[in-house]
Amino acid sequence: MASHTSKAFLSLGRIHVSGVGLQKSLSRATYATGVSTHTGGGNKGRPDRGGQRQGFIKKNRRTSGEPRTDKMVVDQDWTSVYPTATPFRPSSVPLPVRMGYPMKGGVPPGKKGNLELIKIPNFLHLTPVAIRKHCEAMKSFCTEWPSALNTDAQCDEHFPVKVESTDYMSAAPSLRNPSARVVHLRVSPPAFPIL
Repeated sequence: MASHTSKAFLSLGRIHVSGVGLQKSLSRATYATGVSTHTGGGNKGRPDRGGQRQGFIKKNRRTSGEPRTDKMVVDQDWTSVYPTATPFRPSSVPLPVRMGYPMKGGVPPGKKGNLELIKIPNFLHLTPVAIRKHCEAMKSFCTEWPSALNTDAQCDEHFPVKVESTDYMSAAPSLRNPSARVVHLRVSPPAFPIL
C-alpha cells in the first residue's frame, strides 16, 4: 500500500531533443509532480502533514518609531511638506491642533484620528512663503499694465463688458453656497449704440 500513497515531489530537469527534420536542438524545462493513486476515504483533498501538527510562526511586529512631527526641523521648507491643497495629515503638522466638541467639560479631541480636521478644507499650503514662490513663478507670464488704461473711464471705454461673480467660503457642513451661482453681466450702453 505504501507504493500507492507516495508523497508529492517536484522534479526539475532539462530535456534536450534533437530529431529528424529539426535543425536546432530544443531545450525545455519540465516540471513533474507525483500524484497519489490512493482512493481511500480518510483525508480526501487535504495534504498529508506527516502526522505532526506544526504551529504557526508569529511574525515580529515592527515597533512604531518616533512621530514625524518630532523629527521635523523648525526652519524646514513648509512648501515641500504641503505643496498643494490636501486633506489634513496629523503626522505632518507639528502644531498641537484640536477641533471638535469637548467631552464632559474637557478639551476638544487632539489631531491624531480626528475626523473633524479631515472634513474641512485647510490653508496649510497657502503660507506667505508659498504665495511668494507662486508669484515669482508667474512673473514670467505677466506683462505690465498699459499706461493708456490708468482711469476707470478709459477701462470702460476699451472693455465695455464686465462679468462679476462672488466666491464664498464658510465652515459649514456643505462647501456650496447658493449665492455663489449669481453672476452679473454688465454692459456699458454708450459702447453699443442702438441702430
